[in-house]
Amino acid sequence: MKKLFVTVFSLFTFGTFAQDIPSADAILEKYLTAIGGKEAIAKIQDLTISSTSETQRGTSETEMKFKFPDRYAMSVFANGNEVMSTIYDGNKMKTGSSFGGGNRPPMEGKEAQIAAMRSNPFSETLYDKMGITRSVVGKEKVGDKDAYKLELATADGKKWNDFYDVESGLKIKTFSMNETPRGKFENNVFYLNYKKFKGVEVMLPSQTKRSAGQMGEVTSEVQSVKVNKGLKDSDFVIKE
Repeated sequence: MKKLFVTVFSLFTFGTFAQDIPSADAILEKYLTAIGGKEAIAKIQDLTISSTSETQRGTSETEMKFKFPDRYAMSVFANGNEVMSTIYDGNKMKTGSSFGGGNRPPMEGKEAQIAAMRSNPFSETLYDKMGITRSVVGKEKVGDKDAYKLELATADGKKWNDFYDVESGLKIKTFSMNETPRGKFENNVFYLNYKKFKGVEVMLPSQTKRSAGQMGEVTSEVQSVKVNKGLKDSDFVIKE
């Protein structure tokens, strides 16, 4: 009788928990609605985001360019010199750095597509196309906020977690494990102070805080956002 009671209680508790937690797709839908909606996102043909970052090595400037649906470029400058760059031309992704590793072969195919998707500010809109599976792990605290924790996974098993504020629906954190020649390390990104920039109908986080390996904490502030300025495919050519 006691065992039966425990079983019934467990089923009831699990059922109540399941009813309390929305589906992964419902959480993603609420997020996209919270930042402005799919229709507003679909109007964005290209996007340029300029930001400054404070690191242990000093201040740097970053410029990210997106030509949707499948072009991406990122450049990082320190003291006026480009120290890191990434270009995705729709098929290949090439990364270069003045700190070493600039001669690595480019990523191609699905691997490059996934990497470009992860950099896309509206990556949630691409999950179906890219075959990203998603499931709700549960609720966790992120700072003082209750958040739904989602597990995302690629077809080849790469996984990461995104956290969405229960109240506002906004994405407030991403967690992943990165593998490098020096071993694995945790990568946490916090998204803060969402707002609409001039001329942009969609809200974007104006500040991010990242803790990753030996770089320590990196705080970035968006300085400007430009939308639909006519970026061309020629702006995303990989130079051999």
